[in-house]
Amino acid sequence: MVRITLLPRLLSHAPIPTTSRLSATRSLHSSRAVLDTPKPSVALMSKIRSLRPGTPLTLARSALVASSNDLDGALKWIADQAVESGEAKAKKLEGRTANEGLVGVAMLADGTGGVGVRGAMVELSCETDFVARTDEFRDLLESITRSLAFFAEPATSSSSSSSSSSSSPIHITSHTPTSIADVPILPPPSAASAPKPLVEGPLPTISSSIATIVARLGENISLRRAVSVAVEPVLPGSTLHLASTYLHGSKASPSSPSSFQSGTLASLLLLKLPPGGDVEKPALTAFARAIARQVVAVPTTSVRQEVAKEQATEEHSTVLYEQPLITLSSSEKLEFEQGSLVGDVIQKWSRQAGVEGDGLEVVEVRRWEVGGPQEP
Repeated sequence: MVRITLLPRLLSHAPIPTTSRLSATRSLHSSRAVLDTPKPSVALMSKIRSLRPGTPLTLARSALVASSNDLDGALKWIADQAVESGEAKAKKLEGRTANEGLVGVAMLADGTGGVGVRGAMVELSCETDFVARTDEFRDLLESITRSLAFFAEPATSSSSSSSSSSSSPIHITSHTPTSIADVPILPPPSAASAPKPLVEGPLPTISSSIATIVARLGENISLRRAVSVAVEPVLPGSTLHLASTYLHGSKASPSSPSSFQSGTLASLLLLKLPPGGDVEKPALTAFARAIARQVVAVPTTSVRQEVAKEQATEEHSTVLYEQPLITLSSSEKLEFEQGSLVGDVIQKWSRQAGVEGDGLEVVEVRRWEVGGPQEP
């Protein structure tokens, strides 16, 4: 009996194992950390979801926990997570076919307003037509295209007042997706009235914006091709460069329908107008747009016939100046026979306008169709 009563006392005085002490210490520290971490605010979670529509509650809660209920930090945390998730998902999806999408054209200045030329054309690809028709996809395309037009380096001409030859240092510039990956993204005009995030920092880039939308939509989305044209303003009496565009089945931007459009088939033209004559801006814009529409209506690969007649097919020529003009009708202001070639009609328009030299000239042309062949 004595042994039985003494055993508990002996055991009660036994030292606590070292591992147990460590576990107890860790549990104590963990409990204190939990107690020190502020509980996510419901009001802040609601604020995050209003600033970033579509954010899951669990993600908003995690962001507030990670940032100790700091709204700015939580928004930045979510943005960083979206980019990381999108980049990882994009790598997994990059091998999947993406033949759908849209072509967007942003014309911030067409050259007729005295402020030079600022324009861009971009094709953004995705896997399904369903994604291509979403507002989120269109908004991203608009932001990329506008940003490229805004940040494009202006071309310079060594002789802007007297040269009328077809060769010009001013041209449409092609960009690889890699070369413009770090171009900052400007928000579309529709975002001007939206609540502004409180996070101050660098603007998202083209690559990070694409990664974010990949994470949200779960499709292989990529920048397929991009071009820009930028020309500095010139003095009155100098050769004028201008740009024109046309899109088939286009959808204009609700916030700025005149400067951005998107569709499945588009053209971008760079034209040159020597000084002289009495050319009204509305008439010049309308005539240039008719030529841009011609490029969309008839497959076009070049401006002039430079090599041989092999480029012409039995149905039509892919050379713009060798095609019958089908997008403009004869009128009192500009009379021409039905079936006249584009090059001949341009010359006649120039003579009637009193333009010097060779008259109005199409310098370069691009015609893009979603999923179509790319220029070499």
